[in-house]
Amino acid sequence: MVKKIGLLFVLGLVYLPVLGQSIVNYESYFDNYLVRTLDTEDGMPGQSVFYTHEDSEGFIWIANINGLVRYDGLSLRNFSSGYRGGTLYEIYEDENGDFYIPSIGQGIYRFNGDSLIQYKDELPTDNGFVKSLSLTKSGLIYLGLYGVGLSVFDGEKVVKTYTSEDGLISSEFWSIIEDSEGRLWIGTNEGLSIYENGTFTNFTTENGLPYNTIRGITEMSNGDVWIGTDREGIVIFRDYEPVEYIHVKDGLSGAFPQYFAEHPIDGSVWIAHHGTGLDRYFNGTIENLTKEDGLISNYLTYVGFGKDGTAYVGHETGMSVLTEKRVRVIDDKTPGIIQPAITTVIEDGNGTTWLGSDGNGFYYSDGNEWKVFENPPEYTNGYASAATIDNNGDLWMTTQGTGVVKIVDDKVVLHLDSDSEVLDDFSRGIVADDQNNIWIGTNLGISVVNQKGEIITEYTTENGLANNFTITMMKDSKGRIWHGSYGGGVTVFNENQITTYNSSNGIKDDQVFSLFEYSNGDIFIGTMSSGFSYFDGDQLHYFGAEHGLPTGTVSGMEEDQNGNIWCATVDGIYRFHPLQLQEVLDGSRETIEFTLLTQEDGLPTNEMEPAAGQTIERLSNGEIIFASLKGVTVINPSELSIDTESFFPYIDQFIVDEAPLSLTNTRNLTPEDKKIEISYSALNIKAPKKTKFRIKLDGVDDDWVYVENRTTAYYDFLPDGEYAFHVSAIGPDGQWSNKTASLSFTVLPPFYKTWWFIGFCLMGFAGMVAGSVQWRNNAKVRALNRELAYQQKIQQERERISRDLHDNVGSQITNIITGIEISNMHIKNADQDKASKFLETLDVEARNTMTDLRETIWLLDKEEVAMHDFLTHLKGYVNRQKRFSTHLAIEIKAQENIYFIFNPTESLNLMRIIQEALNNTRKYAQASTFEINIAQTDNGLNFTLKDDGIGMVVDEKIGKGNGLKNMHERVALIGAQLTIVSQQGEGTQLTVVLPG
Repeated sequence: MVKKIGLLFVLGLVYLPVLGQSIVNYESYFDNYLVRTLDTEDGMPGQSVFYTHEDSEGFIWIANINGLVRYDGLSLRNFSSGYRGGTLYEIYEDENGDFYIPSIGQGIYRFNGDSLIQYKDELPTDNGFVKSLSLTKSGLIYLGLYGVGLSVFDGEKVVKTYTSEDGLISSEFWSIIEDSEGRLWIGTNEGLSIYENGTFTNFTTENGLPYNTIRGITEMSNGDVWIGTDREGIVIFRDYEPVEYIHVKDGLSGAFPQYFAEHPIDGSVWIAHHGTGLDRYFNGTIENLTKEDGLISNYLTYVGFGKDGTAYVGHETGMSVLTEKRVRVIDDKTPGIIQPAITTVIEDGNGTTWLGSDGNGFYYSDGNEWKVFENPPEYTNGYASAATIDNNGDLWMTTQGTGVVKIVDDKVVLHLDSDSEVLDDFSRGIVADDQNNIWIGTNLGISVVNQKGEIITEYTTENGLANNFTITMMKDSKGRIWHGSYGGGVTVFNENQITTYNSSNGIKDDQVFSLFEYSNGDIFIGTMSSGFSYFDGDQLHYFGAEHGLPTGTVSGMEEDQNGNIWCATVDGIYRFHPLQLQEVLDGSRETIEFTLLTQEDGLPTNEMEPAAGQTIERLSNGEIIFASLKGVTVINPSELSIDTESFFPYIDQFIVDEAPLSLTNTRNLTPEDKKIEISYSALNIKAPKKTKFRIKLDGVDDDWVYVENRTTAYYDFLPDGEYAFHVSAIGPDGQWSNKTASLSFTVLPPFYKTWWFIGFCLMGFAGMVAGSVQWRNNAKVRALNRELAYQQKIQQERERISRDLHDNVGSQITNIITGIEISNMHIKNADQDKASKFLETLDVEARNTMTDLRETIWLLDKEEVAMHDFLTHLKGYVNRQKRFSTHLAIEIKAQENIYFIFNPTESLNLMRIIQEALNNTRKYAQASTFEINIAQTDNGLNFTLKDDGIGMVVDEKIGKGNGLKNMHERVALIGAQLTIVSQQGEGTQLTVVLPG
């Protein structure tokens, strides 16, 4: 068996060329791109973005109107140390890795990796207006000092300034670049100056410019210099001379180009316009992308590229990131497609691709254009659910409600339904056997017909079928018919023998969504929620989440030209090589490695079409197509590549007791250091939403701790010793990265564990013995006093812990118990899918309990808590509670601009009061809404908690449980006032007023 698999896989790995053109032809080049936008809500310090720069590691640095920002795909980090204001306009990196950044109003900045260093007093101007600079190959920096001239800066001071007296055409600068020959091109309000060997050569409308005000200047890889004017489009210079003009009449979307950039891969020129969006110029053709297509606005300031072709578009209101899709899509934007809900995909014997829709007929294409077939429906209701090609190459299509049609030469030649004695008009499976008879799987069993549509035989549960409700069917290379059902597993028809495979003999889930035969003859069975099993001819082998699969649903499977298997799921599409399956079985591999594609890669939806007979198809040109209700995903496996080198996790900050420490120097913590925060992230520009993390602290954790998308780890009161923190992440391929980021630190021992203290104690031991009698008498008195005080503190602490356990941990454990009860209910009702999903959440809830305990320590440990931090922790708690409050809508309404500082006791007790009120509402109130309203009044800070439940008689409830008792004790502890108003059938409202 292993030898057979190995031989076939080696053959499969031989690359086969694509046989024909793609069935997708986008109308616009920009349809190949996903557009992601960033603005102040995502962390930008200001709206306008004027420049980006990609450093050697792949981070994107952004010159913003209000500072310098670093972007890793997941988040924006503002570097404000040393920033003195001014709009940052460009970023240039020298050979040492330092950035030089011109600004409007504050001179220039040099960024050394940690902070900004300002140069303003060193410049021969008071206004500090530097719109552009050029970091030249000679090491000198040429500054365009607006209104002054072209200054030469050596890194410390200005050594020379050129003005109109030296031949410069104007001192009102917009842009400066150095070309590949070492010449400076200087764009001004009055024309263009080119500086070379101490001489200025000037251009205006009198000698070739279409307009004198110059905006963007860019040299392309062929040496041409593109120059944009603010009214008359573009002029292209070659060998010092204007040789070509591009204007609106030539297809340019506007006459006001701000910036140009050359695509690093295809050589096209992208043009940022002020008012008309983004143009792409390639071989004389211009295409346009605007706000309607996903840009933040049409008023662009900049366009630039990363090395991988990712485009960064600056706007006056933010930034757009354009990443190339790894897949293509057929949807209602495709000419000929009426609506995108596709349920069935297949290629017929003539090479025509057919798409069956959800109620809008069928579409077909020979590779040139899409045409509509049977819409409005004549023979069917237009709802396709399965398809097959018979031995003659003819197409058979099943429907939901109107039976089956046979299509030959784009015409319906046969229509079968219940009137033709087919068991049912609703069918999801169809296949042709070796005799060219057609097996039609319906909701009521299987009808077998000949080519004329005459019934040959039928199969139901009365004569061997495991379950009548058909989901999918398949004929394998040995002529066996496989029938996948919804609830009965798989039935195999092999001549006169009928065999059933279900949860009792090798399949984990009796709800079978897909059947697939690999090229070596192995049969794969995909289920609704438990991964897949494969039959090697002797036995079934199961693979699920415990083997590394990203999701349990497998609604379709297909093999590509290289022997990889592609799986369509409700959580995206993943690819793996089946050689790994044998490695997992023999123990040489723990989990399956896969490539996961989601909406981050261009999928129209993560949910591929399930529960239909033909939802995935490999075309004759090598492409694989996947059906979904939002369009067809088209993947060319030979073009799909994964770049794992540009992705890596990293540690961003190491904070001890709110003080940031170095990430590079030795980190020795004292015993007095209590609270440790380690912030981390990952560089993932391509697919940031795929990123998930796992962390491990050597000395504390035995294994990885999975933290989803959380980017901060908290550790409190670590004992002395050496520690190493590690973080790993899932990247754009959907797999855990091989690279990890690590940080080591040491917690020093307390003084009483040091050698000098121990020695001192030994030396003083003799003197201590001599005075021990008197000391012991005095110690007894002191000990008695301490014991009394200690007992009082213990009682107070017991009362506080009792409240916290009831209000916080108790509510969390209630959630876990509730989840278990619900899961048991689903198990009793034989609803394994819902039970599994609830049980999967219990691990998360337990971790949330630990998170709440850590946050409690954090609240108590801080000297003061700002309103913003309080709301952040409150929102985090509410979000975690929503998992177990599916029928209760929880909403936080906080008055804007509240300025309030809590002490730790106030913040902790207020949080606990809210938690107790929410827990009571969920358990007793039978409410549908729970509101938390926070407002600041003349009397102080008002917290109003109300629900729309059944209400209660307040006097009867007070004193009967710990909840309301604890609330009254807590408000008394912080000097607040508590009011409870409730009536039967009209909900409950609690108001806490904390004096200001």
